[in-house]
Amino acid sequence: MKNAQFGFDEFTAMMRRRRVPFLIPFVIIMAACTIGAFLMQKKYESSTTILVQGDGVLNPLVRYTMAVTMEYDNQLHNFDEIVYSRPVIEALIDSLGLQSKEKTASAKEALINATSKSIVTDRKGTDIFTLSYYAPTPQMARRAVEVLTELYIQKSLRIQNSKNDFAVQFFTQRMNSLRNKFEQSQNQLVGLIKKHISAIPESDRELYTQIGDYNKEIDKLQGTISNYQQALAILNNTDAAHAGKLDLKSLYEIPLLGVPYGSELESALVKYDGLLHKYTEHYPAVEDAKANLVQLLQRSRSVTQSGLVAKENQIWQIEKQRDREIATVQQATVASSQDQDVQSNFNIYKGLYNDMQVKLEQAETSKDLGENGAREFVVLDPPELPSSPAKPNKPLMVGAGLILGLILGLLSAGLAEIFDSRVRTPIDVEMYNKPVIAFLPAVETINKHAD
Repeated sequence: MKNAQFGFDEFTAMMRRRRVPFLIPFVIIMAACTIGAFLMQKKYESSTTILVQGDGVLNPLVRYTMAVTMEYDNQLHNFDEIVYSRPVIEALIDSLGLQSKEKTASAKEALINATSKSIVTDRKGTDIFTLSYYAPTPQMARRAVEVLTELYIQKSLRIQNSKNDFAVQFFTQRMNSLRNKFEQSQNQLVGLIKKHISAIPESDRELYTQIGDYNKEIDKLQGTISNYQQALAILNNTDAAHAGKLDLKSLYEIPLLGVPYGSELESALVKYDGLLHKYTEHYPAVEDAKANLVQLLQRSRSVTQSGLVAKENQIWQIEKQRDREIATVQQATVASSQDQDVQSNFNIYKGLYNDMQVKLEQAETSKDLGENGAREFVVLDPPELPSSPAKPNKPLMVGAGLILGLILGLLSAGLAEIFDSRVRTPIDVEMYNKPVIAFLPAVETINKHAD
């Protein structure tokens, strides 16, 4: 007798016997997936593509090539950290109107987690990101992507501007410190030149007087620059474009600093202050006076900023002329060991001071560029209103339910067959390593022959 094998006939016979264990999990899984596909909440997806350009604002605190790499990499690595940060998520919830006053702390935390899970980010290249959001309505999905894009750009620019402000402050302090040392060494050198004035030709003695005139002119310009800087600090603290109530006490200090439009500002301040003592802020004349004052503040801020740069450039030009005159006088002085030491210190501090001037100019340029740095972020694919829901994917869920139901049904039928100890076929006998002595006809066969 040939060894019996588990073939197609045995498999079909098993499935007929175990159709109930097969059908129960198959029907349950298939029904659950089908019902879920039609009853789950619909989710609409809206997305955008953002290009982060590589020509970002450089950090003047480090070398050029290193600055390019650092700033570029920081923008790329900070994308997910900014988008998924708690302040950004809370701002998004507020913009979408998802939070109500009655929500508890635990409910608020659950809402933040749910909103965060609705955001999907991906990097398509080294400098291209995609940002998607899933929402119950198409309008909410598109609005969420627009808000997230705006928040990301604002946050990134705020971080860059903070770095640029720190760089400007650092180099300003360093330059002021070096300026004091440079002027001390220069005064020592001029003192030595004065001692050796007899050795200077008559035609060159006028240079010494010119050097003194240059120093006086520089001191005068530095005083003007200091006044401009104080005025700009007040103007920057007064956000004129969005100010609710102007700080008149600090604004009265601006005309005293001799900045552009100082007299016009003083007149506008006096007029506005006088009207406030008579009327409320919503009185038409008061609102007109305030609008005129805000316009003058903005104009003064812009012109003062330009004037500050012009004054600094003027100082640098005068210092170059003064250095040329000092170099001319140096050639006529009597050389000595003391003169060489003083001259060496002067040359060292002069080089450091000139280098710091260049770095400060780079930092101020970076700061000015950073204020308009939004052009570094290009929205390649603006978010659109989705026309059909992205979730749930009905064909995918039904197909997954069909496959999973078949697998579990077959597994259930197989387990039922394995744990059934009844003997029906030669295969069942061979499992016990026993020989087959005889075959008994089935009950159906006996009944047919009896008929």
